[in-house]
Amino acid sequence: MDDNICVNYESCRLVQAADFNLKAEQRSEYLRNYCRAGKDVWLTCTRYFTKSQLNFCPDFVLPDTDATPDEIIARFDADETLS
Repeated sequence: MDDNICVNYESCRLVQAADFNLKAEQRSEYLRNYCRAGKDVWLTCTRYFTKSQLNFCPDFVLPDTDATPDEIIARFDADETLS
């Protein structure tokens, strides 16, 4: 795989799922600014960090989400529609 592309690229729903709730221009921006921007950048992606900490990443988490893994899991656990 290209060193500029995130190691989670093939399994990330933001990238791969056609039903991911995101406008096309937003998706393109995230792909350009995070997913394909090189390791130094995708290591700052909240989706990447969340998956590395929790072994999964809920769909409401975007690359620039400002939340800790604990805050993310609390939201996931509190919202029955997310499970």
